[in-house]
Amino acid sequence: MRPTFLGFEASKTALFASQKALDITGNNLANINSQGYTRQRVDQVSVNYMNPNTSAGYLHNQVALAGQGTSVIGIGQTRDKLLDTAYRNQSADVGDYATRSSIMTDIEDALQEFDTGRDGNGYGLRNAVSELFDALEDFSTDAGSPTYAAVTADAFENVVRSIRETTEALDELSAKYKDSLSTDVNDVNLYFKEIVDYNKRIKDALVSNDYTSEYGPNELLDARNKVLDELSAYGELGISYNKDGTINVSLGGKTAVKGLEMDELMYSENTDGTVNVLWKSEAVPAETGKGILMAQKNMLNGSGLERQNNTETTDRGIRYYKEKIDSFAVRFAAICNTTIPDQVDADGNVLSYKKLIGCEMPDGEVYPDMHVDANNIWITDDLSESATYLLNKNGKDIDNTGLLNLTAKLTNSQFEFDGFTGTFENFVSDYVVTLGSDLSYVNENYEAAVTVGNNISEMRDSVTGVSETEETANMLMYNRAFQAASRMMTVMDDLLDVIINQMAV
Repeated sequence: MRPTFLGFEASKTALFASQKALDITGNNLANINSQGYTRQRVDQVSVNYMNPNTSAGYLHNQVALAGQGTSVIGIGQTRDKLLDTAYRNQSADVGDYATRSSIMTDIEDALQEFDTGRDGNGYGLRNAVSELFDALEDFSTDAGSPTYAAVTADAFENVVRSIRETTEALDELSAKYKDSLSTDVNDVNLYFKEIVDYNKRIKDALVSNDYTSEYGPNELLDARNKVLDELSAYGELGISYNKDGTINVSLGGKTAVKGLEMDELMYSENTDGTVNVLWKSEAVPAETGKGILMAQKNMLNGSGLERQNNTETTDRGIRYYKEKIDSFAVRFAAICNTTIPDQVDADGNVLSYKKLIGCEMPDGEVYPDMHVDANNIWITDDLSESATYLLNKNGKDIDNTGLLNLTAKLTNSQFEFDGFTGTFENFVSDYVVTLGSDLSYVNENYEAAVTVGNNISEMRDSVTGVSETEETANMLMYNRAFQAASRMMTVMDDLLDVIINQMAV
């Protein structure tokens, strides 16, 4: 026989389920603009009247106990792990290209070759070299002119000043991104610690609040997912889920977080100025894959295909362009110091050459016979004290042979520059064009990565995000369900009144 109050119980469960569904709908609408919030849902099933104690698994009178109502088995999240993985993988690509683009743009600014400048040629080394060529050509037409000598001396100083300023700007840029990489390493470690903390809180919540691996503490899960989204820009993540609610996180294939345990990254700088990112537990290099960390490290260590050791990379980064400037300085000093005769014997043999370029020491003294590089290059004291040092007189006749030879060497002669053969101007133009090409390539890839990332984000938001239209429809649906259950209670009350008060005894 059917239990007397079975209909009331079924309607009561409907009322409670509708109330909870309205609560969750209201919560979704309240968090429609909350960053990282995942839309929640009420999962309901029909109350099961199976009796596990019977051999058949059901009571003998199945009809009598059918219709016991509904049960809310949990508050779930509308989340797709495949979309999460795709989003985080794409986030690493975006972070990688964005970082490279930023560094290359800063290198471009340091070189100053793309500014307006004289005749649209910029304010950098290429423009300074062009002005020196013009000064030498004018000077060679009147090798005894103190005015032309002064202009040429100023042009030499302008070239070495440009070399010094450019390499100093690149050094400052390197220091800036070394600080940035060190900060990012610390930030990544903080993300690891946050994940471990959320793992512990989620694990404790599953034990103490009767959550399950499917229906867990949604707000904590959202917070942990938000940390994972932010972390994904720094490198390639791998995520696995444990039965106790915790997760394991790998960075570039190396496990960084395992449940409640974690490893850390370390930043270090080598004696040659290159940088390393290491795993603290093993002190081995951290190959984090595409992302902010690897992009910064490779651009800091990037020396191009001519890299000298294993700490350098083949990327054309800050070191690559610094080495280009250094190669220019070394070759420029060698040519300038071995072309214009200073002392000549009676037979016309050159005994010594005028020293125009030297190595500036910390005390300000310039030594022409010491090794010159982009960091210490400067005009010699003889040239800086008096431009007449350039004047080359042979008795009463003015000899401009040295000036013509120097002009020819600096303008037309081809030399070996760190893997490139050509003139001085060709050499500068080559690495400037290379930078422009690399920057264009990176920016195109960055824009493509952002476009793909936005598409994946929109797909993920369509699953995890709150839709005002959908929630409004749900609100109406659950409200009608609540009203219907209330009406059913009234009907059941009327039926019970008939049985109790109106049926004849």
